[in-house]
Amino acid sequence: MIWNEILCLGDSLTYGARDEYGRSFPAELAKQLSEKTKEFYTCHNYGINGETSSDLLRRVWNILKSNRSCKIGTLLIGTNDTKLPMPLEVYEDNIRQIILSMKANGVKPIVATLPPLKFSPYYAENRHYTQIYSQKIREMSETYKFKICELEDMGEYLVDGVHFGNAGSVEIASRFCSIILNLGSPSTSTKIKKK
Repeated sequence: MIWNEILCLGDSLTYGARDEYGRSFPAELAKQLSEKTKEFYTCHNYGINGETSSDLLRRVWNILKSNRSCKIGTLLIGTNDTKLPMPLEVYEDNIRQIILSMKANGVKPIVATLPPLKFSPYYAENRHYTQIYSQKIREMSETYKFKICELEDMGEYLVDGVHFGNAGSVEIASRFCSIILNLGSPSTSTKIKKK
């Protein structure tokens, strides 16, 4: 049997918090890739609820070392950074170190911009930081040569102002799937948006 492994790094949005079926975009991504390629895919879900980019940076090297078979990785992190808010230069350096760690370990990163936040008491003051962090991700993609998965237009899929239900998981997976299936294609755009 041929199998493929993908590493999925992030917070509760990767973990799948609020998915009514207990699934996540990594689970849906594995399903979609397997259906489209007729090969077995597994997506290792390293999303942890409440985690910031600083938290992920602390653990990313060990995750990478224990997942040597993964050659592609998704990164969706920053929603919890907005609570502080994390200073932009700190967020940028965290993302830079995570990206370079992925590349140093032979993992091709695909980085998502942040989905919008609707009203939630935890995120009431700094919701606009999702746009600030997303713009920084776009700028960094030019310097560090990684693909971007655009999620800024995902507001309609939010079930509690922050998280996604299963329909959102399926949509995020579809966007990552399109990018993965087009890796290496010279005509592939760096940014894939909703169809």
